[in-house]
Amino acid sequence: MEIDVKKGFPCKKCGACCRNIGKAFFVKNLALSDGICMFLDQSTNLCMRYENRPIFCNVDAFYDKYMTDKISRDQFYKENIKTCEELRMLTNGR
Repeated sequence: MEIDVKKGFPCKKCGACCRNIGKAFFVKNLALSDGICMFLDQSTNLCMRYENRPIFCNVDAFYDKYMTDKISRDQFYKENIKTCEELRMLTNGR
């Protein structure tokens, strides 16, 4: 899979990560009782505080702050895409 890291993380805006935030132990405080992020607009699948979202929710900012000396950006994107696909399967059943 070829990823253009210059364009930033290729988010599909499907909402799968936001609909499963309750499964991530370190950000459970952002989850409603059903595990969905309290900042997700469920009708649009968009974050209601996108510009000020937690760093965990910003793949590029998280990489820049915590991962630059641990893994390449390309590999970090690939790992996040893999997790995203798994979450979509859990959320959508496909």
